Amino acid sequence: MLKPEDNILSWTKSPFSSEIQNEAKKAYEDWKEGKSSELVDSYAVPLTFGTGGIRGKIGNGIGKMNLYTVGRAALGFLSYLRDTQKNPSIVIAYDSRRLSKEFAELSAGIGARLGVKVFIFPKVTPTPLLSYAIRYYKASGGIVITASHNPPEYNGFKAYLADGGQLVPPDDSLIIGRISGINDWSTIPLVKKTDKDYKKFVKPVGPVVFKTYLKDLKQAGILSSVKPKTRNDLGIVYSPLHGTGGDYMKEMLNFFGYKSVFLVPEQKKPDGEFPTVKYPNPEEKEALALCEFHAKKKKAATFIATDPDADRLGVGVRRLDGEYEYLNGNQIGSIMAAYLSERKKSKTKTYHLVKTIVTTDLQEAIAKKNGIKIKNVLTGFKYIAEEMKQIEKKKNNIFLFGGEESYGYLPVPFVRDKDSLSSALLFVEILAEKGDLLSYLDAIYLKYGLYRESLYSLTLEGSSGQDQIKKSIETLRSENLIGKIIGGRKVVGVLDYETQKADGKAKASVFKGMPKSNVIQVELEGNAKLTIRPSGTEPKVKVYSSFASLKKPKKQSEISGLWDSLGQEISRAETEFLQLAGLK
Repeated sequence: MLKPEDNILSWTKSPFSSEIQNEAKKAYEDWKEGKSSELVDSYAVPLTFGTGGIRGKIGNGIGKMNLYTVGRAALGFLSYLRDTQKNPSIVIAYDSRRLSKEFAELSAGIGARLGVKVFIFPKVTPTPLLSYAIRYYKASGGIVITASHNPPEYNGFKAYLADGGQLVPPDDSLIIGRISGINDWSTIPLVKKTDKDYKKFVKPVGPVVFKTYLKDLKQAGILSSVKPKTRNDLGIVYSPLHGTGGDYMKEMLNFFGYKSVFLVPEQKKPDGEFPTVKYPNPEEKEALALCEFHAKKKKAATFIATDPDADRLGVGVRRLDGEYEYLNGNQIGSIMAAYLSERKKSKTKTYHLVKTIVTTDLQEAIAKKNGIKIKNVLTGFKYIAEEMKQIEKKKNNIFLFGGEESYGYLPVPFVRDKDSLSSALLFVEILAEKGDLLSYLDAIYLKYGLYRESLYSLTLEGSSGQDQIKKSIETLRSENLIGKIIGGRKVVGVLDYETQKADGKAKASVFKGMPKSNVIQVELEGNAKLTIRPSGTEPKVKVYSSFASLKKPKKQSEISGLWDSLGQEISRAETEFLQLAGLK
């Protein structure tokens, strides 16, 4: 890895334009004078692989998304596949963002120049279909160009391996080593679509892939026994939030008999500027405002929305008073987990539920009560995919459901990333069967325990922000937290996922088979947890709270008051935890 000054200077010569060279020279002068700015960081600090690849703002320099940084990632990844696979092949997809198609075609061209067979989707496509297509074609890997739910100025590059899951050890470090070893920007081939190699090695993904996906979905065991008329009459308002999901979601829902599907007209077409929302993120209530508006006009039973690459799903359901209740990611996932767990068919098979360490422990309670094996993994769906690979190897073992609190779920075994399409189908099937999802959610709380969660994110931009994030976690790492009172509850255990050390009543067995990660998880009495980790895709530090109510509700009327009390408790705990970390 080059020093910051070498990174900057590498942009002051060919193959870059005089404009970029002059900008890099200015960055170098500022760097020499000790100035800290976005310009300096753009040229001095490279984009790093996080939970899903590289992601950043579009612009010039090693710290931004451009033809050269994307080309560098593609060259490192594809050369690794070429050198480690016999007859290597790759599938490439892209979303509706600025330069997504150009970055996808650039990656395809690099694959072609290396002699790698390339299948590229001819239009914007949901990320889960990229994962599925890798398995369909028995390809060596895949690439998707997306920055998920980030603002318009961002884009990203995510890499996948042959199982359809994102990069995991040991391949990830070997691939990252290849990428960081590319220091001569002139070695990145910018292959045009008219080039003979491109024409020879690059083929479009055909419509058969999605048709086969729908057939597999039909056999996946997630359909309810409701009558066709119930599906036909269920009013659904859907928004792809200017992303990839529009055509695919409607076709899928229609295929399964849902004919009353209304696409939000202002948001149904792909548009990388995301003109109607501040952030195209179904986790944000503001992003779903138009969904709710049209749902009220239509008196729809539900509205659903997906992020630009259609791997995350957000929902709202109609209450008896005609207003809509927004469900969070933990609630949506828990409804799916409970429904699938309670109707598992075979008594001779072992079923598995996989969740991340920051996802609600309600799902653990659901799994245990239904005799289902539960596994907690690090944040990032790639770890759920890795666990699926292990489950698949065991006879009579079945993957039932995987999910994370950030609105990502997977109820099928033939995709290896979060999938809003299969999740949306499962969600509307549950809604069609149960009728009143809010009453079903209350029934889940009464049966398994009342849990409430929260996520606090603090954005800290630039290298100084990264230093502050590291310092906050180190502060907690060096502090003796056992016995301290946070939010009115005593700390009974601490798990350090970086050192893989467990203190107090925390069990070190949770680290078995788990890679190290810069995460601290604090266990509080009464089944409550606080977790702090740096985001793998954004300049943020995140604090996750998951609290079980100390008093278990015995009837539905008790839930609301206990829910409010949990909210106050969590708010106090978050503030005190952030103070301990030096972030407040």
